[in-house]
Amino acid sequence: MITSVSLVLWLVQAPPIVAPPMTAPPLTAPPREWNLAGVFVLKQEKFLMWVPRIDLSRPFRGWEYELRPVWALELTPTHRRLSDFSLAVLSAPGVDTGIGLVQPKLQYRVPGTEVRVGVQSTILSFFTAALAGSGKVMRPMGFVSGRF
Repeated sequence: MITSVSLVLWLVQAPPIVAPPMTAPPLTAPPREWNLAGVFVLKQEKFLMWVPRIDLSRPFRGWEYELRPVWALELTPTHRRLSDFSLAVLSAPGVDTGIGLVQPKLQYRVPGTEVRVGVQSTILSFFTAALAGSGKVMRPMGFVSGRF
């Protein structure tokens, strides 16, 4: 009895789990594909993605979610032995105005699934008068993405 009561009290006091808003994002254009001389397939997508962010002026509010526009470009060879590998580039606006974010990726699609495994790096570009033309390249890191 005491164990169940303490468990109920602990669950009541637990902080709420903050999740991204469940509203559907606005519709975006369908992906476009081009066949490059039968050797490569170039795919372009523009979509909106929920991105977590924290307001540093009010950190006590915790993480918030916002929609960010993302532009993706993917180059895939058509040769049957190499068709699971691809080179992709994602581009998105940074946290503040005047900052751009580019993520080049080398990825491998696991055959028969939507799962992609690969290596990516992040490049920050600054377009303000004080930091014109400068940028920062982050360390490469591995990733796993797809539908699970």
